[in-house]
Amino acid sequence: MFNRIYKIFLIALIMTISTNIAFSQNYGNYRPPLMNTPSYASNRENVLIILDSSYSMNDKINGERKIDIAKRVINQVLSNLSPNIRVGLRVYGHKSSFLGINSCRASELKVPIGEGTQRFISNQLLKIQPEGWTPISYSLAQAVDYDFNGVLGKKRIILVSDGMETCDGSPCDFAINLVRKGIELKIDVIGFDLTEEMAKSQLKCVALATKGKFYTANSAGELAKYLNNSLNSSKEVQGRIMNKYLGN
Repeated sequence: MFNRIYKIFLIALIMTISTNIAFSQNYGNYRPPLMNTPSYASNRENVLIILDSSYSMNDKINGERKIDIAKRVINQVLSNLSPNIRVGLRVYGHKSSFLGINSCRASELKVPIGEGTQRFISNQLLKIQPEGWTPISYSLAQAVDYDFNGVLGKKRIILVSDGMETCDGSPCDFAINLVRKGIELKIDVIGFDLTEEMAKSQLKCVALATKGKFYTANSAGELAKYLNNSLNSSKEVQGRIMNKYLGN
């Protein structure tokens, strides 16, 4: 009985050594990346796109609804997304209600922040129709409290909106308080076909308070340009730094 167990042990040991030798010959010193180490996570870009789906997104630019332009552009830009960027999607204003409080809570995380989420985001965008109000402050609060909870690395929101807050709360005040609390989160804002100066001032404040960028886009081309700029902002900064050191 002992001899048989000993033989089985020897066979298993020989097989293990042979497997390790073959792995070493085929892959050299390769080791799988440690995806959850702090050093790896700290270099990740975590981006949450917050899309305005309020009723005014039914308005048209050159015969096409703003919501349809936004969907198409988001899909287009995400198809060329850098693999180092993890992205998610939240929408607001996609539900309406006779009760104002319900309309002002119509904000939903459709796709959590993660890698390779482009297909899931595309599928969710197909279902979105603009119906309700514009709860920007509530959406930002939900993103900070829940969407980024436990997420390691650099954090950024890209807010695409065609108007100002229509519920209680001030997005500008929210952004300022965010900074006062020491929460590191940049908010880039793309004002899409903004017509009111008050809306521009409010949304610009959100971006500047968090050291983000503010853009105004009046066409599909401009929306694509600024969304791409925002998603790849760190790449552009790295490029400028490299050019500086190379003397270009």
